[in-house]
Amino acid sequence: MSVRILTIFAFLFPVFTWSSVQKFYLPDVGPSCCYEGGPYIPFKIIKCIHQTRMRDCRTKNYAVQVEGGEWKCIDSESKWMKQQIQKGIINCTEGRKYN
Repeated sequence: MSVRILTIFAFLFPVFTWSSVQKFYLPDVGPSCCYEGGPYIPFKIIKCIHQTRMRDCRTKNYAVQVEGGEWKCIDSESKWMKQQIQKGIINCTEGRKYN
């Protein structure tokens, strides 16, 4: 009986690893657009692009490259991101290329 309960519990309540939390809070950049973004990034940002609106991408979120080369998305309304840019900690360019 208790084995069944534990088995059911294991399927209903998966254990979240750091990578699953990252994927939930830090959306990856799509092939051509950041459709949604998280509020902040707890990693060192190497490169930042403030997306321009185009036909296939109607959002103006930030695409940021973190250490390790991975690209993540940050919400354009993020107070944290605006403070980082205002303080000169992060320098973002307008554009669409993620290379």
